[in-house]
Amino acid sequence: MEVRVKKFYPFPLRMKNSTLLGYADIVLDDLLEVRGIKLLKKDNGGIFILPPSVQTEDRFTEVVKFLNRELRERVRKTLSEYYKEHFGDP
Repeated sequence: MEVRVKKFYPFPLRMKNSTLLGYADIVLDDLLEVRGIKLLKKDNGGIFILPPSVQTEDRFTEVVKFLNRELRERVRKTLSEYYKEHFGDP
């Protein structure tokens, strides 16, 4: 499955145990667009993603859920590489 970054919104924000690097809109196989994926960096240097979510009463619920670990990793790697190419090392 092809993962393409459509738009990246840099938004550096320090959080409890990580730093939000920005939000991304991606396109999967030119069939599906997913908006609002968060790209974060852990304090230990690891990069991870969080799918879009909405707040319901007292918690956040994912709007999009990755059912396949390989796809999640491909999206994470694509966003990480895009960030490094356009904004430097996080």
